[in-house]
Amino acid sequence: MPRWTRVPLLTLLALIGLLVLALQIGALPILAREWTIEAPEFAYLALPLAVGAVGAGICVQLALVATGRLVGFVHRGRIFDRAALPWVDGLVVCGALATGIVLLTFIVLSAAGTGGPPALSILMIVAIIGGATATLLLLVMRALLRQAVALDAELREVV
Repeated sequence: MPRWTRVPLLTLLALIGLLVLALQIGALPILAREWTIEAPEFAYLALPLAVGAVGAGICVQLALVATGRLVGFVHRGRIFDRAALPWVDGLVVCGALATGIVLLTFIVLSAAGTGGPPALSILMIVAIIGGATATLLLLVMRALLRQAVALDAELREVV
Protein backbone atom coordinates (compact mmCIF):
# COMPACT_ATOMS: atom_id res chain seq x y z
CA MET A 1 0.00 0.00 0.00
CA PRO A 2 1.59 3.28 -1.05
CA ARG A 3 2.21 6.02 1.47
CA TRP A 4 -0.02 8.48 -0.42
CA THR A 5 -3.05 6.31 0.39
CA ARG A 6 -2.05 5.01 3.82
CA VAL A 7 -1.35 8.34 5.51
CA PRO A 8 -4.59 10.08 4.40
CA LEU A 9 -6.61 6.98 5.32
CA LEU A 10 -5.10 6.79 8.80
CA THR A 11 -5.61 10.55 9.20
CA LEU A 12 -9.29 10.25 8.24
CA LEU A 13 -9.76 7.31 10.61
CA ALA A 14 -8.27 9.38 13.43
CA LEU A 15 -10.49 12.36 12.57
CA ILE A 16 -13.60 10.18 12.61
CA GLY A 17 -12.54 8.77 15.97
CA LEU A 18 -12.07 12.29 17.35
CA LEU A 19 -15.44 13.37 15.94
CA VAL A 20 -17.15 10.44 17.66
CA LEU A 21 -15.34 11.32 20.90
CA ALA A 22 -16.44 14.95 20.60
CA LEU A 23 -20.03 13.83 20.10
CA GLN A 24 -19.81 11.52 23.11
CA ILE A 25 -18.37 14.20 25.38
CA GLY A 26 -19.92 17.36 23.97
CA ALA A 27 -23.20 16.79 22.19
CA LEU A 28 -24.58 13.74 23.97
CA PRO A 29 -24.99 15.29 27.45
CA ILE A 30 -26.64 18.35 25.90
CA LEU A 31 -29.05 16.21 23.88
CA ALA A 32 -29.93 14.09 26.91
CA ARG A 33 -30.60 17.20 29.01
CA GLU A 34 -32.77 18.75 26.27
CA TRP A 35 -34.76 15.53 25.94
CA THR A 36 -35.52 15.46 29.66
CA ILE A 37 -36.78 19.06 29.42
CA GLU A 38 -38.86 18.52 26.26
CA ALA A 39 -40.31 15.16 27.28
CA PRO A 40 -40.17 14.87 31.09
CA GLU A 41 -42.36 11.74 31.01
CA PHE A 42 -39.47 9.94 29.31
CA ALA A 43 -36.69 11.45 31.43
CA TYR A 44 -36.00 8.03 32.98
CA LEU A 45 -34.77 6.87 29.55
CA ALA A 46 -32.19 9.63 29.14
CA LEU A 47 -29.37 7.96 31.09
CA PRO A 48 -29.77 4.42 29.65
CA LEU A 49 -29.99 5.82 26.11
CA ALA A 50 -26.94 8.01 26.69
CA VAL A 51 -25.01 5.01 27.97
CA GLY A 52 -26.09 3.05 24.89
CA ALA A 53 -24.99 5.88 22.61
CA VAL A 54 -21.60 6.05 24.34
CA GLY A 55 -21.31 2.25 24.01
CA ALA A 56 -22.06 2.39 20.29
CA GLY A 57 -19.52 5.20 19.95
CA ILE A 58 -16.89 3.10 21.70
CA CYS A 59 -17.63 0.25 19.28
CA VAL A 60 -17.08 2.64 16.37
CA GLN A 61 -13.81 3.88 17.88
CA LEU A 62 -12.53 0.35 18.46
CA ALA A 63 -13.48 -0.58 14.90
CA LEU A 64 -11.48 2.41 13.66
CA VAL A 65 -8.44 1.23 15.65
CA ALA A 66 -8.80 -2.29 14.23
CA THR A 67 -9.12 -0.88 10.72
CA GLY A 68 -5.98 1.17 11.27
CA ARG A 69 -4.10 -1.93 12.41
CA LEU A 70 -5.28 -3.82 9.33
CA VAL A 71 -4.08 -0.96 7.14
CA GLY A 72 -0.68 -1.45 8.78
CA PHE A 73 -0.77 -5.16 7.92
CA VAL A 74 -1.57 -4.33 4.31
CA HIS A 75 1.17 -1.71 4.18
CA ARG A 76 3.77 -4.20 5.41
CA GLY A 77 2.52 -6.91 3.03
CA ARG A 78 1.46 -9.10 5.97
CA ILE A 79 -2.32 -9.13 5.58
CA PHE A 80 -2.21 -12.91 5.09
CA ASP A 81 -0.49 -13.32 8.46
CA ARG A 82 -2.43 -15.10 11.21
CA ALA A 83 -1.87 -12.04 13.43
CA ALA A 84 -4.39 -10.12 11.26
CA LEU A 85 -7.25 -12.49 12.07
CA PRO A 86 -7.98 -11.23 15.62
CA TRP A 87 -8.27 -7.68 14.27
CA VAL A 88 -10.88 -8.82 11.76
CA ASP A 89 -12.65 -10.71 14.55
CA GLY A 90 -12.63 -7.45 16.53
CA LEU A 91 -14.30 -5.66 13.62
CA VAL A 92 -17.02 -8.30 13.52
CA VAL A 93 -17.62 -8.03 17.27
CA CYS A 94 -17.71 -4.22 17.14
CA GLY A 95 -20.19 -4.28 14.25
CA ALA A 96 -22.43 -6.80 15.98
CA LEU A 97 -22.35 -4.92 19.30
CA ALA A 98 -23.04 -1.53 17.74
CA THR A 99 -25.91 -2.96 15.70
CA GLY A 100 -27.28 -4.69 18.80
CA ILE A 101 -27.14 -1.45 20.77
CA VAL A 102 -29.07 0.42 18.07
CA LEU A 103 -31.62 -2.42 17.86
CA LEU A 104 -32.05 -2.46 21.64
CA THR A 105 -32.46 1.32 21.65
CA PHE A 106 -35.11 1.09 18.94
CA ILE A 107 -36.97 -1.59 20.90
CA VAL A 108 -36.80 0.37 24.17
CA LEU A 109 -38.05 3.56 22.54
CA SER A 110 -40.86 1.68 20.79
CA ALA A 111 -41.89 -0.11 23.99
CA ALA A 112 -41.85 3.15 25.93
CA GLY A 113 -44.21 4.68 23.41
CA THR A 114 -41.82 7.25 22.05
CA GLY A 115 -39.80 6.82 18.95
CA GLY A 116 -38.74 10.41 18.99
CA PRO A 117 -39.10 12.23 15.71
CA PRO A 118 -39.95 9.99 12.73
CA ALA A 119 -36.56 10.76 11.20
CA LEU A 120 -34.87 9.18 14.25
CA SER A 121 -36.85 5.96 13.84
CA ILE A 122 -36.00 5.85 10.14
CA LEU A 123 -32.35 6.55 10.91
CA MET A 124 -32.26 3.74 13.49
CA ILE A 125 -33.91 1.27 11.09
CA VAL A 126 -31.38 2.18 8.39
CA ALA A 127 -28.55 1.83 10.94
CA ILE A 128 -29.82 -1.59 12.03
CA ILE A 129 -30.11 -2.87 8.46
CA GLY A 130 -26.79 -1.30 7.45
CA GLY A 131 -25.01 -2.56 10.56
CA ALA A 132 -26.34 -6.09 10.15
CA THR A 133 -25.37 -6.09 6.48
CA ALA A 134 -21.87 -4.77 7.18
CA THR A 135 -21.37 -7.30 9.99
CA LEU A 136 -22.46 -10.18 7.76
CA LEU A 137 -20.15 -8.95 4.99
CA LEU A 138 -17.31 -8.81 7.51
CA LEU A 139 -18.05 -12.42 8.43
CA VAL A 140 -17.75 -13.40 4.76
CA MET A 141 -14.52 -11.41 4.41
CA ARG A 142 -13.18 -13.02 7.59
CA ALA A 143 -13.86 -16.48 6.12
CA LEU A 144 -12.07 -15.47 2.92
CA LEU A 145 -9.11 -14.15 4.90
CA ARG A 146 -8.91 -17.38 6.89
CA GLN A 147 -8.79 -19.36 3.64
CA ALA A 148 -6.16 -17.02 2.21
CA VAL A 149 -4.04 -17.33 5.37
CA ALA A 150 -4.25 -21.14 5.18
CA LEU A 151 -3.35 -21.14 1.46
CA ASP A 152 -0.48 -18.71 2.07
CA ALA A 153 0.89 -20.93 4.86
CA GLU A 154 0.60 -23.98 2.61
CA LEU A 155 2.33 -22.18 -0.25
CA ARG A 156 5.18 -21.09 2.04
CA GLU A 157 5.70 -24.73 3.06
CA VAL A 158 5.88 -25.82 -0.56
CA VAL A 159 8.32 -23.07 -1.54
